[in-house]
Amino acid sequence: MRKSLVILILVFAGTLVTAPVWAVEAGGKIGLGYSGTWFENGTFQDEFTDYLDLELYLPPLGRTEVSYAFRVTSPLEGLTASQETGYFTKKLYVKQRFDRFQLTVGRQPVSWSFGSLLNPVDYTIGAEAFQQESAGKFTEAVEVYIPLNWNSGLALVASFPAGFTLETAKLKWGVRGRFGIKGYDLTVNYVHEAEAAGAGSDGSIGFIPLPRRRAGFTFKGDLGDLGVYGAFGHYFGEGTAENNSYLAGIDYSYKINYDHKLTMQLEYLGLERNNLASLLGGYMIFPGEQEKINLVTGHLAYPLDDFSSIALTAMASLDGSKYLLAPSYQSILPGDLDLELKMVFFLSESMPNFTSFAVNLNYPF
Repeated sequence: MRKSLVILILVFAGTLVTAPVWAVEAGGKIGLGYSGTWFENGTFQDEFTDYLDLELYLPPLGRTEVSYAFRVTSPLEGLTASQETGYFTKKLYVKQRFDRFQLTVGRQPVSWSFGSLLNPVDYTIGAEAFQQESAGKFTEAVEVYIPLNWNSGLALVASFPAGFTLETAKLKWGVRGRFGIKGYDLTVNYVHEAEAAGAGSDGSIGFIPLPRRRAGFTFKGDLGDLGVYGAFGHYFGEGTAENNSYLAGIDYSYKINYDHKLTMQLEYLGLERNNLASLLGGYMIFPGEQEKINLVTGHLAYPLDDFSSIALTAMASLDGSKYLLAPSYQSILPGDLDLELKMVFFLSESMPNFTSFAVNLNYPF
């Protein structure tokens, strides 16, 4: 695998050298962010950062594509030992298209999302949650995708959560089949975690122990005016008690007038507490004392005009012990500036309550 990484870097460097300067384009966004949290005991914590997301769009060399994207973040009020400038590679891979399959080698996003707010059977649990990506979605991997027809395909992935290594015990692998049958999108998948992998929502190793093996099934389609979807996961492996997860959801769009549409999404999720922690990512405060957790999650979104929209995400445990509300507002300001405001209200009988907010101002280019 180290040889593969060296070849990847050489191909990437060769593409930069051989490509005409005018053919290489770059895009991304630069932004400022401020966030804070009030805790029930009266304490307040805040953070002020700036960040840059950048992706190079390189011209393909025949059937070969090279992709490179990264994020740089830093605090605005000086650098300390705990607040250093951070660099994170999102993409650094080579994709080769053959007649019957395509091969992707390098750091790449790997996610088997299917439109749900939460996905208990993703390749990396918590890779996407509430329509947002986590760092765990990006990993060093080799992926082979074999299209079967226009709406079906087979994906085989081998990744290295601890970085490229020759140790087979550190290898994580999975396979996913996707099939279109009578208007429904169906998938089946199997994942074998690396030894002691336990990738958390931030992609770190050893953060939250995950079942060594898991198998999953998802479906998505239309039932009249409603969109319906669901998932079933079975978790097992060495040192793990066998358990299952269940997800069922609906989505619906209601046209209020000619060009304004309210979109709604509601889903139920039931699974073991240990598996929920990695799935929720930033909302991992939700697990309770019970071994089995039952959650209901809803999402509403409405465009106020062509430039702004509001949304509300709500989550509640069915035992009535925990509630979360997360309203948000997005707007495009003059000068092509994107403004995002978000608040989170958390209420619990057994855990400290808190209120948090985040303000982000981005300039896409």
